[in-house]
Amino acid sequence: MQNAQQRAQKIKAILTDVDGILTDGKVNFFVTQDGRIEEFKSFNTQDGIALMLCHCAGLLCGIITGRRHPTTVERAKNLGFKYMYQGFLTKMGPLEDVLKKEGLTPEEVCYIGDDITDLPLLLKVGFAATVPNALDIVKENVHYVTKRVGGDGAFREIIDFILNAQGKLGPILEQIKASSWVHGPKPEMQIVTSQEGIK
Repeated sequence: MQNAQQRAQKIKAILTDVDGILTDGKVNFFVTQDGRIEEFKSFNTQDGIALMLCHCAGLLCGIITGRRHPTTVERAKNLGFKYMYQGFLTKMGPLEDVLKKEGLTPEEVCYIGDDITDLPLLLKVGFAATVPNALDIVKENVHYVTKRVGGDGAFREIIDFILNAQGKLGPILEQIKASSWVHGPKPEMQIVTSQEGIK
């Protein structure tokens, strides 16, 4: 755990997968009255507060997902993710793009994923995290496995861990207790879509 804390102290950006991390990994379909097939996802509000904490602490957040869906885009905009890469089953390109745009090194990035398509990033970044219901090969190659499962506050647990390691969570909590919390503005989200991923 000490190694994980030391790694978390260096983090300036958090990048995450969606399905299985921000959601429970299930894809829910329904048929509309006019016969169209639609999809919906469920997100955890505690993860939403995690983004506000990140804004306050000066940490940028981004999504790299293999799927493309307007629900994910709307949720990401609402929460204040700065980057949204959708349709990327091969995820190294988006990581390199963020590193270049932000002037970061891999050691300053946390990535959160749960499947084999996430492995290249998990092996590259400074702080790799996953959820307990991730594939075993993923859990064997990360620095931190959450207690909470995906879609049930796992993302929030990771954010809290990073902010605690950096000594930033305590002061923010004191502001909240005093009703004086002023969190930073949401960044304008940059959306990059690839046709490679799963529709």
